[in-house]
Amino acid sequence: MKSFLRLKSVRIASALAIASGLAGTVGLVATSTSATQAGADPASGVSLYPGVGADVTEDVFDAIAGVAPTPGSGATNIKYYSPLTSSVATGAKTITSYDASPEPGTTVTPGCITTRTGGPSFDRPNSTTAGITALLAAINGGNSWENSSGSCTNADVNVTGQISFARAARGPKTTGTTLTFIPYGRDALGFLYYDNGDGSLNTLTTAELQALYSSGTGTTTIGGQTVYACLPISSSSPVTNIESALSLTSTQVEAAATAAGCNGIQQNSGDSFYAAAIALPPGTASHAVIPISSGSWIGQANGVGFDRSSVGRANGVDLASIDSLGQPYTGTAPNEVPNTNYYQSTQYGYNIYTVVPTAKLTGFAPDTALENLFVGTGSQLCSSGEQAIVNKFGFDSLTPSEGTCGSTTTTGNS
Repeated sequence: MKSFLRLKSVRIASALAIASGLAGTVGLVATSTSATQAGADPASGVSLYPGVGADVTEDVFDAIAGVAPTPGSGATNIKYYSPLTSSVATGAKTITSYDASPEPGTTVTPGCITTRTGGPSFDRPNSTTAGITALLAAINGGNSWENSSGSCTNADVNVTGQISFARAARGPKTTGTTLTFIPYGRDALGFLYYDNGDGSLNTLTTAELQALYSSGTGTTTIGGQTVYACLPISSSSPVTNIESALSLTSTQVEAAATAAGCNGIQQNSGDSFYAAAIALPPGTASHAVIPISSGSWIGQANGVGFDRSSVGRANGVDLASIDSLGQPYTGTAPNEVPNTNYYQSTQYGYNIYTVVPTAKLTGFAPDTALENLFVGTGSQLCSSGEQAIVNKFGFDSLTPSEGTCGSTTTTGNS
């Protein structure tokens, strides 16, 4: 514990120095040569641009923000990534990022955060949608932010000025210009399966998934087995993306998972899915699937993201091959990489974004530091060094057909 606190103080001191423009970036600190995990919340008070939102990209943003592994994560090699920092000309400003699923907590009951010294304690946004909603509350002012479920405040809180950007694993839901969705990489919707080792679910088709998630019972027969439809919490990125990929409504997929008795599972957690699957009839012989971020699964398997899936992985939980696309990854842990063919699919692949108030990028006094961090191919996040980190955590860099890193052409109101 003393060693961790000493290392943590190094990170905080470095961040403060960066904030004052007196230092460069944090170095890498290692205690062994094994894989490293990014995780944990930053200390409040050192944040200049606090971000919240998607759990899909919380691990990569922990790394980008220069945060060390969570104590007790099992990491044997504590590594500090250099915090994303704007140019000296724009004030050498940096970011902090608050996880959607704190360890050892969950996105179901995420608890509260405080992003600025002296600021209010408020519900931790636990998904893309929650992060965007909280960012809108920070823009609009007033007592207007509370998680839709699992609230720790049980009341609306004024978060004006407490959030600068949201992590998003989807594009805008509604048209408008209030928010700008800035792409920096690409993820893919995958489907975890548990089939009790009989191999019946390692390859699935879109038609089979559509039948499952539109079923009134939340079940269908695949390979002679009864398969259950499972879902993460409502409005999370995997739920939103499954609706788009399978051309189904939120009412259909939620009803299917509820009927199956497998709804509200912590998203992007192979362990939570495994625990839910073996509790379904007929117990350990049950068969089930759940949508997941392929990038999150890869990052966990490679040991760079906080591993929420080790128990499930050890018991046969894995990503299914879909249609002719194959599995979303190639290689073996800890060296899995995205299957580019799968990620480039217009049906299952999707861009990931940082979402910022459009007003910060336009008008007479744009936020030049925020622009330098996120906007344009020459931005800090689109640099080759930062893109290498994005790739390490299981996400592809953008190709011309998928969009331009740092583009500000995508806007919306939610």
